Amino acid sequence: MPDEHNCIEHQTVINDVEYTLQSRTVELDNGERHQEYRVLLNGAEIKSWTRGDILPYFNLKQR
Repeated sequence: MPDEHNCIEHQTVINDVEYTLQSRTVELDNGERHQEYRVLLNGAEIKSWTRGDILPYFNLKQR
């Protein structure tokens, strides 16, 4: 399973606070894939890896 070094990062500002959004694709042993995201504030994790694709909510795209 990928770790935080195999993800895409985007910065976003909400209420004058800058957050880092990390997004990754996870591939399971059975070949199934899904998106996960987490949120960092000043490098500290404030929301752990959660299944789902958060990028569309911020009008961001996978690179």
